[in-house]
Amino acid sequence: MNETHTPPPSGGLTLPGVHTREALARFAGDEARYRHWLVEFVTHGPTATSQIRAAISAGATDTATKLTHAFKGRSGMLGMVELHSIALSLEMALKSGEPTNLWLEELERTVDEMSRAISASLGESGQ
Repeated sequence: MNETHTPPPSGGLTLPGVHTREALARFAGDEARYRHWLVEFVTHGPTATSQIRAAISAGATDTATKLTHAFKGRSGMLGMVELHSIALSLEMALKSGEPTNLWLEELERTVDEMSRAISASLGESGQ
């Protein structure tokens, strides 16, 4: 039997906790654009979590909720299912007035891990 192997549409790009095929489809198959936004996440992710922490620390729950919601959307668009789920849990805790510290710490830890994985896989240029 003669089988042909079809490479994944993301050119073999794999990142832990990222559904690259689904995300690439959201970018209409434009791998360069998808890679650009992954590399951009390396800066954006830590900045966003710092802003969320600052808003929570300042008691600005509405701002923290909006920032978390935006982060959740971006991580979902990029196929980062674990981050999306953690951001959703943090957003729900903020909306319900529940403690947020554990979810925030988990978000920060996972963003750091994701940023490192992206940097290791794609470097600064996304190539």
